[in-house]
Amino acid sequence: MSRRDQIEKDKQALLSKPWVKNHPIFTYDHIAEFYEMFILYAEPRTKKADVRDILVTAKTLGLTDKFPIIAHALDDLASSYDDAVDFETFISDLTAKLGNPFDQKGRVQLFKLIDVDGKGTLDKGDLQKISEELRFNLNEEDIQEIIHNVAGYEAEDVSEEKFEKYLGKRVQRRQVEQEIYRNK
Repeated sequence: MSRRDQIEKDKQALLSKPWVKNHPIFTYDHIAEFYEMFILYAEPRTKKADVRDILVTAKTLGLTDKFPIIAHALDDLASSYDDAVDFETFISDLTAKLGNPFDQKGRVQLFKLIDVDGKGTLDKGDLQKISEELRFNLNEEDIQEIIHNVAGYEAEDVSEEKFEKYLGKRVQRRQVEQEIYRNK
């Protein structure tokens, strides 16, 4: 069997695991793409990769400037490893860095990741940066509406506490909607 065929077989085995279908942040396609990127750096025998190598390539390609939030998470991750890691560890740790929106601790972690300046609040500029990075293409009016919905009509920024509460409500509402949809 060729190396490419083995990689494809390993990828399909990975993607059939229950944690992939039930991942709190990444979709099936996200995980497949991450795997294809990760395996380029992995040692063929151990299937482990050094995250620092991935980060160096991202920096070289200018991806850290284009996607600073993800770059920040990868940088934190790379500095926490002494050695190469397997793919499942990488995804698990990346999920922890990005913050799981389904629990309070994860939502707070997500806020801290987005608050790259460490101000403790998110203002219009921060939300515009996030919008551009995630390719949401929100205009100034959309961003102001988000701030008003999360923090109140007079607010100019969003605190960590209000962000966490708002996101918690949104996640809870989404879970209810999904449950209703599944029961139809």
